[in-house]
Amino acid sequence: ASAPAPAAAPAPASAPAGRVFGPVHELFTVNLRDDVNMEVLDSALSYVARPKMETILANTASAAEAENETTGAKVWPLEYLPSKTAPPVNPVIESAPLALRASALLAPASPEYAPFLPYIFGKTVIVRTKEDAHTFRRSSKGKGVKIVALDGEVIDGDGAFGGPSRVFTAQQRGARFAIG
Repeated sequence: ASAPAPAAAPAPASAPAGRVFGPVHELFTVNLRDDVNMEVLDSALSYVARPKMETILANTASAAEAENETTGAKVWPLEYLPSKTAPPVNPVIESAPLALRASALLAPASPEYAPFLPYIFGKTVIVRTKEDAHTFRRSSKGKGVKIVALDGEVIDGDGAFGGPSRVFTAQQRGARFAIG
């Protein structure tokens, strides 16, 4: 009598199609500029992106779902973004007073992450001072735009400003982008 054949091992669960890239704050760096204080600029950009800094990027919905089920983290599949969406290349909207497009101030670690930048920052503009913020707000380009001044003032797209929820400091805590 021969020994019974060993039971077949269960087929391994197939891995989700796609890749998980990591948290947003690790995938982008702030481009170096010589016309602003880089530490303060990094703080301002990190402040604006704060709700999405810990979001993990994946290339597909199935990879995002698997990562979410495993870690419980918020995961964004890049396939949900329009593939042709890209941040503007030139960050300068106005040179006097200086007004910069936030979505053009960071460099993605890989070109495939670039479509996420407009999602993070929308129509956010960075200026040097609160006076510049109010000047830009009154201009034709300032309507419906979130404006962040490097001295701490934040003006929402609806024009609201002031109060503790609309001020950032360079000493903020939490995840921050690396400086290029």
